[in-house]
Order: sequence, then structure tokens, then C-alpha cells
Amino acid sequence: MLCKIVKDIGTLTFRFIAVLADSSPGFLRRLIVEVCAFVHYALSTGKRRSTAENIAATGRRATRSMVFGVFRLHTGNIFDMFAASRWNDEKFREWFVFEGREELDRALAARRGVILVTAHLGSWELGAIYLQSLGYRLHVVAGVQMNRLLTGAVKDAKEKRGIEVINPDNSSRKILKVFQSNGILALLVDGNMYSGGVEWPLFGRTTHIPDGPVRLAKASGAPIVGGFCRRTGNNKLSIHVECILSAGDLETLSEKESLSKMYGAVERFIADNADQWCIFRPMWEHMS
Repeated sequence: MLCKIVKDIGTLTFRFIAVLADSSPGFLRRLIVEVCAFVHYALSTGKRRSTAENIAATGRRATRSMVFGVFRLHTGNIFDMFAASRWNDEKFREWFVFEGREELDRALAARRGVILVTAHLGSWELGAIYLQSLGYRLHVVAGVQMNRLLTGAVKDAKEKRGIEVINPDNSSRKILKVFQSNGILALLVDGNMYSGGVEWPLFGRTTHIPDGPVRLAKASGAPIVGGFCRRTGNNKLSIHVECILSAGDLETLSEKESLSKMYGAVERFIADNADQWCIFRPMWEHMS
């Protein structure tokens, strides 16, 4: 009973914010995003420090304006996520440039499903919605999203658009079905929602990151593609997709070699988009 009440409150809250986000004129939207980002930035000493350290680890100079830019982008992403629950596909398709679509289609042509690895770069949530709008069957692994009050409503909004949200605690059977139906399994490999994992060098420093994508690929034969969705301007986004591990690579490369190739690509994605890397926790905490 209590769970249902909490979910209902979360749904009503989500719908209210979605109406506000979708109906706000452009100047008001920008003002709301700027104010909310500034408050978040000002009150989050630890997140500011972690963001700056993560950017600096990529070799970029983490200026205050760059760090604040990450907070602003993240706030805008949240605003867009709510608003997008009310959009039809035609509203935002023209915002995107899609580089590498043929790579994704080629990987899907093998009909073994595809593993899409990415990171919290740019506007990854809008990128997922865009791919779904083009007819790709997208499945994402996610735990609590936003917070416990809103997580059910966020999940419902994604699934209403045709994006299946898979709980990491009960994922094995559903992931198998993704590959059997030639779907796309999207995995954010810089997150912390995974079990196991491996210590691996990222930008020359050892950290703990998931090895699940490679293990899944080798077990299923599903090729691994990688990509990101960069925000290039107001209502302008660019999606980049490339093949990282083909079916042939999965057969000939060892697990260690496959991990090296996958994280080499992910490291390049992050380095090229460090100013839009929305990770607020230390990526190298407690590691040498």
C-alpha cells in the first residue's frame, strides 16, 4: 500500500515537472536551467572537486567555467528528460546529426543483437530516445533513476516510448531475450551499477570498471559498438557510433585484448568530450 502511494506521488510529480518543462518558453527554460545548475554547483563541493579531477585526468585543464558547464549540461539533460516524455518523434529528430548509422546497421545485420557501450557524455538520454524514434529496439540496464520517489515514473516514461529498462538485479533472462530479438543493449560503462568488474587502467590510472560487456559479447556473439551523443548547440546534437568488437574479433581476441580494445575506444570518447562528461563521483577513488 505504501509503495503504491509513493509511486502515485512520484508519477504525479513527474507529470507536473514534465508539463512545466515542455510548456516553458525558451528564455524561461534557459533561466531555470541556469539557476538550478548554479544552486547545484554552489552546494556540491564534493561533486565540483570530483568533476574537476575527472576532467583533469583526461589531460584537459579543468577550469571553473568548464566544471560549471558540466553542471549546466546535466541540469539541462534532466529538464529535457522530463519534457521529452511529452514530445512526439518529429519534434526533435531534426536536432540530430547521426554519424556511423551504417556501422550500427551492419552490426545488427548479423542478427545476434548488439551491445552499445557508452558513457555519461553529452545528452545520452536524448540520444537513446532518438535511436528509438528511428525504429531501433533499445534496452537499457538501470537501477534507481533520479531518486526513489521518481524512479518508477522515469522507468514508465522510457518504456512508454518503447525503451525497455532492465533492473540489474534481475537481468540475465531479459538480456538473453534482447539478443534473441536482435535488440540493442545499451550499457553506461562509467557508472557504478554493476557487480564484479575488473581493475583496469583508464587514462594511465587504475580504476574499477565493468567487464560485463565483453563477457556478454563473448558468450552471446553479439558485437560491441560504441558511441556518444554530444550536445553541439541549442537543440543541436550529434550522435557518433562505431564498431569496436566485431563477431570475428570476439572469436580471435582474448578477453583481456577485447577489454583493451573496448576501453581504448571509451577512453577516446571521454577524452574528446571531457567538457561534457557528467560524472560527479571520483572515478579513481581509493586506487593508486
